[in-house]
Amino acid sequence: MGNINRTHYHELDLILWDMHNKFVKPEVALELYEKRWGYIDQTKITLKEKTLINKLVNNFGGGVFMPAA
Repeated sequence: MGNINRTHYHELDLILWDMHNKFVKPEVALELYEKRWGYIDQTKITLKEKTLINKLVNNFGGGVFMPAA
């Protein structure tokens, strides 16, 4: 899996408020999805973004999504 274009995923783009790179490493994307899950509006996650999250979890998270409380 290559780097992710953050502009293709609305909620990911929003949680990367402190990063200015257009592309993000998949490992970093998963880490920030988990750490900043509380900032994500789950009603706005598209099927495309849900699929991305599932791929990230399976490839880099050992199949387990661990969002921060």
